[in-house]
Amino acid sequence: FADNMEAGEYHFFETVPSSMNVMAIALNLTNKDPMKREMYQNKDFRVALSYAINRQEIIDVVFVGQGEPYQLGPRPTSPFYNEQLAKQYTEYDPDQANEILDGLYPDKNADGIRLGPDGNPITMIVDVTSNNQSWVDSLGLIQKYWKAVGIDMQINAMDRSLLYTRKDSN
Repeated sequence: FADNMEAGEYHFFETVPSSMNVMAIALNLTNKDPMKREMYQNKDFRVALSYAINRQEIIDVVFVGQGEPYQLGPRPTSPFYNEQLAKQYTEYDPDQANEILDGLYPDKNADGIRLGPDGNPITMIVDVTSNNQSWVDSLGLIQKYWKAVGIDMQINAMDRSLLYTRKDSN
């Protein structure tokens, strides 16, 4: 569509959506597994995961170039907007991600997956609604990015009602 706007004599118009982000990964900070809870509550771990995501590639590939890398936060039109908070940790920097993760979980298995404090590979399961193909596609790319920094991520696509039942039961 974007490549043929001029020839097709049509245009895209930007609207202000009700949400400030199309997609966010929320780690379960109250996970029942004490090791995962400690890992997810560690800000440096979350920052490393953020640096490991190539947001611009996701925007280009999945969202056809529509959007910009952004954290969860008020949009620029809000009186509460803060550019530093909106953009922090959004640059794709796998070297920085690896440096942080090397300080937290330096040991890896033969497949290059980092080992947690219990000696087991760090595997994260990300639940997503199966009817949201753009999320599933984005997570497929994130799975690749995180594997490159030693984090195994599995995508668990499911019906929306089941996802919320699981979320509500922690």
